[in-house]
Amino acid sequence: MPSIAAAKVVWKAWRQRGTGWLFETLRLLLASPRDFLDARFTHPKVKTMMAAWGMHLDFPPDVAGGALFPYLECMVNQTFGMVIGKGGADTIVNAMTGALKTRGAALVLGVSVTRIDISSGRASGVTLADGRHLEVRRAVIANVHPKLVFGTLVAPDPARKEFERDVSAFRAGPGTMMIHLALDALPDWSAGAVLKGFAYVHVAPDLEMMSRAYSEASAGLLPVEPALVVGQPTAIDPSRAPEGKHILWVQVRVLPAEIRGDAKGEISATNWDDAKEAYAERVLDILEAYAPGLRRLVLARAVWSPVDLECENPNLIGGDNLSGSHHLDQNFFLRPVAGHSRYKTPVKGLYLCGASTWPGAGTGAGSGFMLAKMLAG
Repeated sequence: MPSIAAAKVVWKAWRQRGTGWLFETLRLLLASPRDFLDARFTHPKVKTMMAAWGMHLDFPPDVAGGALFPYLECMVNQTFGMVIGKGGADTIVNAMTGALKTRGAALVLGVSVTRIDISSGRASGVTLADGRHLEVRRAVIANVHPKLVFGTLVAPDPARKEFERDVSAFRAGPGTMMIHLALDALPDWSAGAVLKGFAYVHVAPDLEMMSRAYSEASAGLLPVEPALVVGQPTAIDPSRAPEGKHILWVQVRVLPAEIRGDAKGEISATNWDDAKEAYAERVLDILEAYAPGLRRLVLARAVWSPVDLECENPNLIGGDNLSGSHHLDQNFFLRPVAGHSRYKTPVKGLYLCGASTWPGAGTGAGSGFMLAKMLAG
């Protein structure tokens, strides 16, 4: 993005569907979730169900450009269902690394890259924390947040001043908190026992609540009522817990990376180490209202604040699990930096891929796939 292939898709769609369809698609790309949903649906619960997906990708109901993801996610899930890796998320990682090994690739794990080496203006290799140097013949591909690449791994260069300035201005999305629970049983959702059979449950009662939570977090405040994504993996994969037991994870969306206050006026702490347990209690209170008796089922819990998530994975700057906001000024051909959306950087032989590049956040591997095709010719 942009590319001849993308232009061909648009051309073919125009030939088959006509100008009217093309304009409707453009409207979808630019519309806010609320505008798109109000134009097509009447029941508030249907609108809420679809709009909740936007909160995954930094799109509350009234942000332009936010309609596309809820539309795609709902239509794809309705058509194909959702997939989780049996036994745990590392099923996907193990499959990918296994595929690499069968093709003769060497994996170097457990040691970090401290520097991307540049020789005569070209990326020549990487230096590892243990002193080893790995040389490259074709390219260094960094599936790392651009701020880490050009703020830590590559030495500054006045010739790249404008690019490095734009990278430093690349905005993070809102922060995230993760709460992991070990349970005696699955929650008894008041909405109905059928919810015990689902891997994901959204707790976001209406568009107004989502808008409030986003506005509060954007102002640095702990939201009164955050949007919650509740994962029930053992509902469909009992192997993830001992027999008769269950696990639950709660993704708390959206939160400030730095706390300026509490919109509810209850939590006085302004750093996450002191505030996270109190805020986790607020989240559990909300869940208790939707699944009475949940607290009695909890055997153990672990709370990860936005700061904790960044400490665990430096790519999650401010607890942002998107590797950069997806608002229109940082999306499509503007991601991550205008003029550098095709994975190239000003350093010859150094490429970026991953969630900070087109097509954005998620584990679809789209950027790596497209970059590999480009490098392979």
